[in-house]
Amino acid sequence: MATPIAGKPGTAPKPAAAATPAAAPKVAQMNSGAFNSEQLSPDSNSFPALYEAAILYAADCYDAAQETLKEHLKTKEGKDSIRSWLMLFDLYHLTHNRKEFDALSMLFTVKFERSPPIWAESAENADPRRKEKRERKDFIALTPASDGAMLSEIDRLEAFAKEMGSCRIGLEKVSSILSEEAELFSIVFQRLRRSKIPIWFNGFNDFAAMLKKAINESAGQPLSNAQGFWSLLFELYILDGKLNEYEELGLEYAVAFEMSPPPWEAVSRPTGAADATVATATGTFVAMPEQAGFPMKGVVSANNKEMLNQLSIYASQKQEVVVDMSGLLRIDFAAAGQFFEAVRAIHLGQKRVILQNLNELVAALLEVFGMTKHAILMRKKAA
Repeated sequence: MATPIAGKPGTAPKPAAAATPAAAPKVAQMNSGAFNSEQLSPDSNSFPALYEAAILYAADCYDAAQETLKEHLKTKEGKDSIRSWLMLFDLYHLTHNRKEFDALSMLFTVKFERSPPIWAESAENADPRRKEKRERKDFIALTPASDGAMLSEIDRLEAFAKEMGSCRIGLEKVSSILSEEAELFSIVFQRLRRSKIPIWFNGFNDFAAMLKKAINESAGQPLSNAQGFWSLLFELYILDGKLNEYEELGLEYAVAFEMSPPPWEAVSRPTGAADATVATATGTFVAMPEQAGFPMKGVVSANNKEMLNQLSIYASQKQEVVVDMSGLLRIDFAAAGQFFEAVRAIHLGQKRVILQNLNELVAALLEVFGMTKHAILMRKKAA
């Protein structure tokens, strides 16, 4: 059975949208509503070490989080708190530090005379700082020819995507592209989209920035000179579900050429190549029967709202909303407010929300932000 986390009193928090890693613990402390007036005083040094470590981890400061926990374990309070140990176990597991995990296991056994948590090899518990190194059958990296030409990649991409039935495309090696090449790529992407082949991108932001730069450099020239750049960028925004960016680009297009941009189309795709969860264009959530609730995986970041949108769609069809957090590595500190508001909105719709199988670091972060007012938090079984 999972371990329920006791609730904490306080008013509904208003999490900051972002903060520097150094300021993150104090910002969250001041906005959480989970601490008393003495702890909230500017001179207070009593901010709990476990919460500080959780916030540092969320703020992408893994080494600082580790040092905070290790120092805490040197105190009597930390040494006697099994939760302190479990949090450090989770941190080592999440950052794939097997050596330190095993060393801590020995100390844990001596201290508590019980078995330590088990190291479980899992693709979902890999170091969130590492790039995906597992071989993916549906991955293709676009590689320019020696002279920078991309034409040879166009047919290869379409044939590969249709053969695999899904495709994750690496754009990192493409540093330039001609308008004619971009136009041909946009046509291929349109055909793949109409064939309902799910597509993901690696290196999306840098590639999109390159296309925007090409568009800006062609300002004042006839549309025919840059049509490929516009067409490809519109198509990429559609495929990646970036509606806001699409609308901004569409406004620029309409002003520049006094004509309407291509029509927007909502694209359905799984949350990952191996996931069995889909939010369709009609707003229907489909989950495989063996899944226990809505699965959240990877990292919740401010730049990726797709997972939260799918959670809202899933919750609209449920009275009790169970969210399986076992595959969740981290909630980025900058996205904590968005996650809080998404869960709060579900709860205010008179629904019961259960966040289960939480790792210790995410559980502590959610406590800091007062999530216990809107959801039942259940940590994963320790051992």
